[in-house]
Formats: sequence, structure tokens, C-alpha cells
Amino acid sequence: MIVLRSALLVPLLLALAACAANGPHRPGTPADAAPPAVETPEAAPRARSPQDPWEPFNRSMFAVNDAIDRIALRPVAKGYATVTPRPLRTGIANFFTNLQQPITGINLLLQGHPGQAGSALGRFALNAFLGLGGFLDPATDVGIPLRDRGFGQTLAQWGWMDSRYLVLPLFGPSTLRDGIGKGVNATVSPVTWLARREGAGISLLYGVDARASVLPMESMLEGAADRYLLIRDAYLQRRRCQIVDCSGEMPDYLLPDYEFEIPDFESLRN
Repeated sequence: MIVLRSALLVPLLLALAACAANGPHRPGTPADAAPPAVETPEAAPRARSPQDPWEPFNRSMFAVNDAIDRIALRPVAKGYATVTPRPLRTGIANFFTNLQQPITGINLLLQGHPGQAGSALGRFALNAFLGLGGFLDPATDVGIPLRDRGFGQTLAQWGWMDSRYLVLPLFGPSTLRDGIGKGVNATVSPVTWLARREGAGISLLYGVDARASVLPMESMLEGAADRYLLIRDAYLQRRRCQIVDCSGEMPDYLLPDYEFEIPDFESLRN
């Protein structure tokens, strides 16, 4: 089973990146206002989110995952980023991203978007045959967009809109619905098939490359009064934006009671 790609800080940091770029400000709160402090349970009673009824379990699993990341995953990812030339890392990331396009195409078809499904499959074929197996990305050069759809989003489109927040072992932030979706995605993923054929080294490289890709974003977690709440709310907000149009008003329990500085992502990439 492919575990590391979605493990630990990868999804949560990507969630924070999306939340920072797209998350709405509360009405009447200046964009440049100082971030209000997050109240801890010791400071004041805090109502439990309706989407997080399993918070005690989730906090415990979050702590376990965070410890595994500090002890093992992050040091390995930092070493990989240090010794691997950037062009090679870009090619490896392109390769694994392209392998996910058939899954995206299938889910787009299941969601009723045959045109977009064909585009995703065409992108996969073009990069596979003209991009040296996917290490290069000629599809982007000719204007074929990169889409990302999983079975969790398909279940939402089929009617399972609201789902309880759940922190999975190693996989990290999720919901009950998206946890099922991740299991289905991993079962049919070309990366899983390739790992079975070529060995566990493919899975390891897949996860290490993904963890290394979010190292520059870790500064967004620094100084958070409650990292669990920050990560949870960012994940739920990003997930809602992936499923429905997030330009309208969102439920209060999906709007974080804090802001954090939006980093300069262009400088992080350079």
C-alpha cells in the first residue's frame, strides 16, 4: 500500500498553502490586522466542532504522526532535498504526478465530466510518450491543465457531502469519507501497481519526494498556539473548496478563528 505520499505533513501543509491563498477573511477584520490568539482549553471553554466529534482520538493520532515525522520522515526528506539536484527532483515529481492522471480521469468520468476525463487521460498519454515516461511535462506546455480528483470527491458528488474529521495513522488529516476514498485510490493507483512490480523502493521514493516538496512551507506552522486546530480547519476549508464553489459564504465551523501570514510562494520555489 502506498502510504508515505499522503502521510503526515504533506496533506496538511498543502492544505495550509491553499487556505492561505484562498481562505476568506472574517467580515470586518482587516487583512493586515494582527492575528488573534487561539484560546486553549485551559484559557477558556471551547465548543467542539460538529465535524470533529472524535477530537480526543484525533489529537492523540496527530501527536503520534507528528512524532514519526520529526524522528524519521522529515530528516530523510531534508537529506533527499540536499543531495538530489533540483532538475532530477522536478522530474521525479512530474513522473509521480503524471501517474495519478488515470485516477483523476476515472473519477472525473464518475463525476459526470467526460470532457475533463478525456483531457486528464490525454495529458497522461502525452507526458508518458513524449515526456520520457512523465519526467518531462509537455502537456502543460501545450495547455492541457493538470487536474486532481480522487474517490473521496466522487463520493461527495454522489451525495456524501458532510463527513466527520478523522486523523488517520500515517495518512494524517482526512474525513471518514475521504479515508475510504484514499483506500480506493491507493488500491487502483498506477503507483501501487508499479510498487508491486518494482519493489518497495518506489513507495519510499514516492513518499520522500512528496515530503521534501513541502519543506519550504513549514514556516506556516511556526508560532501556532494550537497546531492541531490550525491544521484541521485548514484541511476542512481546502477540502470544501475542492468539492463545492468556495467563493460563497462558508459555515462558521469551517472558518478558522485565526489568520496566519501568507508566505511568498514564488520565493519558496526559487
